[in-house]
Amino acid sequence: MQSHILKRTLTVSFILGVTLLIVVLFSLLVGTTNVGFMDLWNLDFHPVDYSKMYAVIFSYRLPRILLACIAGAGLASSGVVFQGVLRNPLADPYIIGIAAGGALGAVTSISLLKSDWLVSTSIASFVGSLIAVGLVYILAVLRKSAAYINTVILAGIIVGSLMNAMMLLIMSVTSSNELQRVLFWLMGDFSLADYDKIVFSGSIVLAGFLLIYLNANRLNLLVLDEESASNLGVDVQKYRFILMTASALITGAVVSVSGTIGFVGLVAPHSMRLLFGPDHRILLPTAFLGGALFLVVSDTVARLVAYPVELPVGVITALSGGPFFLYLLLRNRN
Repeated sequence: MQSHILKRTLTVSFILGVTLLIVVLFSLLVGTTNVGFMDLWNLDFHPVDYSKMYAVIFSYRLPRILLACIAGAGLASSGVVFQGVLRNPLADPYIIGIAAGGALGAVTSISLLKSDWLVSTSIASFVGSLIAVGLVYILAVLRKSAAYINTVILAGIIVGSLMNAMMLLIMSVTSSNELQRVLFWLMGDFSLADYDKIVFSGSIVLAGFLLIYLNANRLNLLVLDEESASNLGVDVQKYRFILMTASALITGAVVSVSGTIGFVGLVAPHSMRLLFGPDHRILLPTAFLGGALFLVVSDTVARLVAYPVELPVGVITALSGGPFFLYLLLRNRN
C-alpha cells in the first residue's frame, strides 16, 4: 500500500476509533440509572446496590453495546462490498435476500419449533441466511447469463420475496404472545445480547472483514467493468465469489444475533464514501468504524428516547438514516 494511502487510512481510522470509544463510554454510563465515569473507573456504585449496578453495566449494557458495534461494522462492510461488486449504489446486505432468509429462520424457530431465544433462534436465522444466499447463487449460475450482476440482484429480489411470503404465512398462524416477540426481532433488537453472541458474531465479522480488506485493491478494480478488471489481472468470477460469500456470511451472522436492522448497509458506506472518497483501501476501515458508530448511537437513542419503553433499534436507524443520507447527498451536490 502506498505510504500516503496508509497514512491517511490510519489517521482517519484513529479519529473514528476515538470517536467510537467516546460514544461507547457515554452509552455505557447513561440509562435508567446514570453512572459517573470515575464511579465506573473505580467500580464504586455507592449508594446504588453494587451487585445490581455491576449486573446492569457488565451483564446488560456492555454486551448490547459490543453487539451493536459488531452488527454495525459487519453490515456496513457488507454494504461496501455489495455496492462495489454489484456496481449498484442501492445494493446492501438485504437486496440479495439474506435478511429475508434470516428472518424466515428466526420466525420458524420461534413460532413453529418454540425454540429458546438465545441459541436455537440464532442458529436457525444463520442457517436461513445461508440458504437464501445459496439459492441466489444457484439461480444466478443456472441462468448462465452474461449479465451476471443483474441476475444476482433479480434472483435476490425473487428469493427475498418468496421467503417474506413464507414468513408472513407462518406469522398468520402464530399466537399473539409469540407474534409480539417475532415483530420485535424483525425490527432489530439488542436487548438479548450476551457474550456468547458477541464471540460468535464477532469472530465471523472480523475474519470476513480481514478477508475483504486483503482484497481491497481487487475490489477497486471490480468496480470498473469486467473487461477492464480482467485486463488488469483480476480473476473476476473468482474474487467476486470470494467477496460476496464473505459478505453474505458476515450479514448472516449479524442478522442471526440482532434481527433485521435496515439502512446501516446503505447509510454508513455512502456517508464514508462522500466524506473520504471511493478508494476501498480507505473506505472499508472507515465504513467498518462508521457503521459501528452509527448503530451504537442508534441503540442508545432507542434505549432512552421513549423511556420507560424501549424502541427497536431498527426504528431509529430508519428514522435517522433517511434524513442523514439525504443531507449528505445535498451537501455533496452543493
